[in-house]
Amino acid sequence: MKKLICFILLGLFAFPCFGKEAEQDSVKQKRNGFIPIPILFYMPETKIGVGAAVSYYFRESGSKLDSRPSTIMPVLTYTQKKQIISELSADLYLKDEIYHLNGYLSYKKFPDKFYGIGSHTSEDDEENYTPRSVTLQMNLQKRVRAGLNVGVQYEFEHTKIIEVEEDGLLVHGDIAGSKGGIVSGAGLLVNRDTRDNIFYPSSGSFYQLSASLFSSSLGSDYDFNRYTLDLRQYFPLFSSQVLACQGYINIITGDPPFQMLSLFGGRERMRGYFEGRYRDKNMMAFQMEYRIMPVLWRFGLVVFAGFGDVSDKMENFGLRNFKYSVGGGIRYLFIREEKINLRLDFGHGKNSSGIYITIGEAF
Repeated sequence: MKKLICFILLGLFAFPCFGKEAEQDSVKQKRNGFIPIPILFYMPETKIGVGAAVSYYFRESGSKLDSRPSTIMPVLTYTQKKQIISELSADLYLKDEIYHLNGYLSYKKFPDKFYGIGSHTSEDDEENYTPRSVTLQMNLQKRVRAGLNVGVQYEFEHTKIIEVEEDGLLVHGDIAGSKGGIVSGAGLLVNRDTRDNIFYPSSGSFYQLSASLFSSSLGSDYDFNRYTLDLRQYFPLFSSQVLACQGYINIITGDPPFQMLSLFGGRERMRGYFEGRYRDKNMMAFQMEYRIMPVLWRFGLVVFAGFGDVSDKMENFGLRNFKYSVGGGIRYLFIREEKINLRLDFGHGKNSSGIYITIGEAF
């Protein structure tokens, strides 16, 4: 499950005030300050979620006022499915943005669904289970030249399964991860980022390759490796239209717990499928989105399509088994200077659909 702070909705009553202040004085930005944030979101995995956060933003002494601000944000949310998520995130830009440190600490009690492992699981296999987890993620990147960054990353998660169905697959303990445990891993990443805007890119690209090793030597109960390739390209069309394309490949070797397998679906990739509806060691997903912003005042429209699948081995991928995702959505621009949109999407897939209300674009 991705960070729920990515789904923060400040509330329409708060956005106009924030946006108006920015419009009136976009030059005289404060070097630091606090922003209280009410939260409202909706996803198939959570249904309605509510909560609160406080964002503290600041810039290094001596840095330019138009430099990227660092942020520290505690978040507490509760969902219609009785999920509790408590988080603390930090996004720090150091030494005139030469270094970028991103950290994330969370506690979750997250009732979820499990359908089994593989590309051909049935809806009839659905079972409910409840994990309780503590997660720590950190990565440090260094800019080696304009647009090119290299870094290291670390990930730790301690999970305890506190509830399973009596007649389900997880109750027997045969599936890796069904008894919980610890995963701990470290790795490297490299990315090339030439996007003109990180929130709503209209040109440029983002290419990232990462590799992580999870090993007992690092305190992990499970030994496996994970390799991720994320390729995004943005093509400007006319004055207010963008064609966004993404190719995503996640490869896992070894013996991971089922929680750490590649998860198909969700708000970012293959919208219209419950996140984790299909899961396996490897996943491929390719998607395109046509964006028109604005259409009327601050409102815009998008249409999207994608296809992808999961597999236990790379050689077992076959186009005839790939699943599709199509849909469209509405955008509302609430922070004009940063090009941050409120997103309402409807996605449809094979015997599946979903509605998403979040902040920011899918990719």
